[in-house]
Amino acid sequence: MASDENKGFYEEKNASPTTSAVEPAKTGYVSGLKRRLPGFSLEVRQEESSFAVSARASNADFDPIPPSKRTWNWGAYVAYWMADAWAVSNWEVASSMIAVGLSWKMAIGACVLGNTIMGLVITVNGRIGATLHTPFPVLARMPFGYYFSYFVVLSRCVLAIVWLGVQTTTGGQCMTVLLTAIWPSFANIPNHIPTSEGITTAGMCGFVLYFLLQLPFLCIPYTKVQYFFAFKSVIAPIIFLAIFGDTLHKAGGTISNSTVITQGTTVHGSVLAWAFFANLNGVLGNYATLGLNIADFSRYANKPSAQNVQALVIPVIFTIVGLLGIFTAAAAQSAYGDIIWNPIEILSLWMKSGSHAGRAAAAFGAIGLLIVTLGINISANSISAANDLMSFCPKYINIRRGQLLAAVIGSWGFVPWKILASAAKFLAFLGGYTIFLGPMTSIIITDYYIVRRGNVSVPDMYNFHGIYRYSPRYASNWRAVVAFFIGCIPPLPGFVNNIVEAGNQKTSVSLGGQHLFNIGYIYSFVAAGVFYWGFNRFFPHPESFMDHPETGEDIIAANDAKNVEQRRASRAERRPSIVAQIFEV
Repeated sequence: MASDENKGFYEEKNASPTTSAVEPAKTGYVSGLKRRLPGFSLEVRQEESSFAVSARASNADFDPIPPSKRTWNWGAYVAYWMADAWAVSNWEVASSMIAVGLSWKMAIGACVLGNTIMGLVITVNGRIGATLHTPFPVLARMPFGYYFSYFVVLSRCVLAIVWLGVQTTTGGQCMTVLLTAIWPSFANIPNHIPTSEGITTAGMCGFVLYFLLQLPFLCIPYTKVQYFFAFKSVIAPIIFLAIFGDTLHKAGGTISNSTVITQGTTVHGSVLAWAFFANLNGVLGNYATLGLNIADFSRYANKPSAQNVQALVIPVIFTIVGLLGIFTAAAAQSAYGDIIWNPIEILSLWMKSGSHAGRAAAAFGAIGLLIVTLGINISANSISAANDLMSFCPKYINIRRGQLLAAVIGSWGFVPWKILASAAKFLAFLGGYTIFLGPMTSIIITDYYIVRRGNVSVPDMYNFHGIYRYSPRYASNWRAVVAFFIGCIPPLPGFVNNIVEAGNQKTSVSLGGQHLFNIGYIYSFVAAGVFYWGFNRFFPHPESFMDHPETGEDIIAANDAKNVEQRRASRAERRPSIVAQIFEV
């Protein structure tokens, strides 16, 4: 049951403004910034539905999603994953598998198995968010405690911001192709950037233009962004199928002559088995990030079962995209003389003929891939990073500000074009990061379904002195901390070896250590979950256990009804334009 302290929290939260612990607003003073920008406030919008006593702990975006904003049905989740799956990285996923000796059939087998497992993980974890309607940073407080949850959130946040920058670089490459297709002389712009930087002057122009292009899309509110995903889910397949169809046509309608298809496995025995597991681990790692923070999206579900479709959609869509990537690369060998995995390279080849038709096709293809990368940056990176950044400073950062801040940091702070050009070790680090994400995901799932059986308190997740504080001094759950390190430390030597080998060097890590890393996600997920359950079984924390769930749904619904009426009245008075309505939450 909730503690007496928690009961006091309810009374304090629902008290009148004169008795509430919330500090009253200062009157009679207007800052210089407010005078110059009367419509702008450093502090983000608050709503009465917040369970937090202070504005420092939450805001309207960080609160549980109220009923009026639960706008995602099952079709929205299909569109979401259609938007995510049709991406250059998923198109190329089999290239590294075939390069290490797997046949194309085994590569597809690894894709099917990996995406099926990840689809189940995402659906099971996503149901927590769809039931409680809270974001991942808030849910992390439940098993990890308040302070250690910030480490978990920061670990996810950095990864999201880096990938946002990397995807922006990919979008910049598409923009360069588009500009060259429209104005061929664009390719002749003199380069004034050193080769060591990994980008040319023309490439930087494309990068800057794409960066500016994506900013308005990052401002689309979460209650309406699913419509953009639906649009992308139509455009993206058309573009990728066009690339495949044209390449197959130029190859004479057959792919049977390509070594991608005819070459079987080039390794055998245990080497083949561990190569398969290593690539299976890579497939799992591809979306282990969303496996951890899927609550950032499932919280918008109009009912908990709406997101269950992910278990079927993820393996089916990702397998189709991987297959088309393999067949296109095979056809490219006959059509162009080389195995080409990157579809952007194929678009560039369309322009080499110099014909107006080739340039027009490349331009339309580049526009389609621009839409693809925009969807990826919104669905997989920017919203996730925004929720994480918001947890550190909810008084001043909401989802929209968080997305823009993440875009600036990822695109300029991490120098992503240099990462793609030369930092093989850093890319290996990003790829092997799954050994840290697996334990975090497993602990959250085990805590909610097995340890607590769904009997949790949402208001206490927003109360820093609530039942999930665990320790008065450290505000962390030692059971989750120890289980996390049990999950991630054993594969750590193999993780280091993978990074070093990416730089063409060697380590003294044993073969067993390397093999453990090859199953790093599965091991870390299972080990952390089992140990976390064991610690709670033999060393329980009774103060945080409840015999029924406390979601605060009645408070949320009542306040949502009032807020909806206020928004309607405000909209009727000012009559916002169509553009304003698009970007209004």
